[in-house]
Amino acid sequence: MNIRDGVGSVGGAWFPENVRIKLDNGSQALFWMDRWLDEVPLQVWFPHLFDLSENKWLTVAQMFDLGWDEGGEAWKWRRRLWAWEEELLVECRLILLTVVLQVSGNDVWMWLRDPSVGYAVRGAYRILTSGTLISHDAPLVSADLLWRKNIPLKVSVFAWRLFRNRLPTKANLFCRGVIHNEA
Repeated sequence: MNIRDGVGSVGGAWFPENVRIKLDNGSQALFWMDRWLDEVPLQVWFPHLFDLSENKWLTVAQMFDLGWDEGGEAWKWRRRLWAWEEELLVECRLILLTVVLQVSGNDVWMWLRDPSVGYAVRGAYRILTSGTLISHDAPLVSADLLWRKNIPLKVSVFAWRLFRNRLPTKANLFCRGVIHNEA
C-alpha cells in the first residue's frame, strides 16, 4: 500500500531500509520522502517543515524546477512560517546548494542488500519472511492491511496463505500427506 514509507507493512519500513536511489535527473526521487541526499529522508531531517509543506509529493526535479532557493516557488506552506521555522528553511536550503542534477541521466534504484547482483524477489522474500516478523501462534499482525477493500481479494488470500505457510508448495503438500514422495 505505502511501500515507500513502510506504513502497515509486516516487516516495518523494509523498503526504505533496503533500497536507495542514486540521483541523476531527480525525476524518480520524492523530495521529502526518499533517501536521495543522505542516509535519511528530508522529512526526517526537517519534520516540522515537512508537516507544513504543501508540496509533499513532488519529486526532486519538480522542486528544483520550481526553485528551492530563497523566494522559490517550491516552498509552499499551509501557513506563514515563524522566525524559527524560517531558520530551519535556511538550513535546508544550505544543504540543497550542493545538489547538481544531470539533465541527460536517469535516477537509479539500488538494492542495498546485494548491490552487485541487484534486486531479486528471492532477496525481498527472505527479508519479509526471516526472523520474528510473524508469529504463527499469535494473530496475524497485519490483518487490517491484508483485508482492505482496495486490495484485490486474490492478493489478500495469497498473502494470508503465504504468511501462514499455507501455500501448496511441494514441501507443504508432502507434510500434509497430499503427495506421498518428496522427490
